[in-house]
Amino acid sequence: MRISTILLSVLVLIATQGGNAADQNCDRRFFWVVRDGLQSPESIDELIDRAEEAGANGLIVQVAGRAEAYYNSSILPAASFQDGFDPLAYTIARARPRGMEVHAWINAFLVWSSSYPPGDSTHIWYTHPEWFMTDVYGRSTRDYTKDECERNGLVGATLSPALPEVRAFLADVAREIAVNYNVDGIHLDYIRYPNPSFGFEPLSAGIFFLETGLDPLDMLRRYGQNDELTDLWSLWKINNVTLAVETVRSVLRSEAPGVVLSCAVMADPHEAKSHYSCDWRSWLEAGLVDFVCTMAYTTNTQKARELAVLGAAVCPDRVVHGIGVYNQPISSATAGASEALAQGIRGVCVFSLNSLSSDDVWVMRNFWGEQGSTDFPIDSAVFQRVTTRSVSDNVH
Repeated sequence: MRISTILLSVLVLIATQGGNAADQNCDRRFFWVVRDGLQSPESIDELIDRAEEAGANGLIVQVAGRAEAYYNSSILPAASFQDGFDPLAYTIARARPRGMEVHAWINAFLVWSSSYPPGDSTHIWYTHPEWFMTDVYGRSTRDYTKDECERNGLVGATLSPALPEVRAFLADVAREIAVNYNVDGIHLDYIRYPNPSFGFEPLSAGIFFLETGLDPLDMLRRYGQNDELTDLWSLWKINNVTLAVETVRSVLRSEAPGVVLSCAVMADPHEAKSHYSCDWRSWLEAGLVDFVCTMAYTTNTQKARELAVLGAAVCPDRVVHGIGVYNQPISSATAGASEALAQGIRGVCVFSLNSLSSDDVWVMRNFWGEQGSTDFPIDSAVFQRVTTRSVSDNVH
């Protein structure tokens, strides 16, 4: 029965997609690995076996989720199950001999998403409550319930990228991993604002006022969302996120120059910039990141293809097209990936390895083949500081 299911899935895939990715140079065959699969050596072995069977050559492993460490850290509290076990070290030791890169996935600004507060008193939740974003009414993201998060487009308690201390904290976590572990890359997730309703914390508003002489809340009350001055506020938030990426990049170039930097981003570059303050197009153009993984998790096939075209239009050599298999059949999920490869994108990343069924393993292997290289056509020397005009220069 299982063989029949596999064959049927392969036939459906070939019929609907017109071939496999091996014919279209799928060099980067990556999986995101969620932290709940890092509980033990046995669970990691199972995932790596699955990735090898699927023909993967890279894993993006969540080792800093909810600001808890799935590695030996002097900065973040350890995930509660660890008890001396180092999931990152074990993953590297098991995956690298099988030809898989390991990229350390860090949740950048999102630091808690559970319905109950952290149990460790050293967690950033307790040590720096002033670092958390607030909404337009001054309510901290720490105080949102899960139901309120869902209604307001918020995943959970989120740090403010406007604060230099937050950017330095993120860079310190990236440095700790890159220096102490033989990882191929650092991968930043949640490197964005949740939406335009957040980012009004007193410290951030104070920094903006010092730079511009303007109060963001007063601007919104007077002019709404469609005014030149409120556009200034939006530009300032975009620059905050870019500065966070730049801070991490600078640290890596200084202390771990062989480690690449990537980010998980909203797949539509226009929406990413305007709604999430995440200008990933400019990051690629400036060499701030080596590649991005676009999160094109839509279940709408037409939309998936449109997002693939948008990603390819930016920089196909440094865009990895992300697909979701947690919310749809794999034959549907690969529709956008097939279009991305046809448009010249050279890689696909699947969210997530944890969600991939045993049948889907073989469908995925058939789809993207077994050839290709994960090398990116970019030299570390291209790094340059983004020279965005200061906000104050835009005030007339």
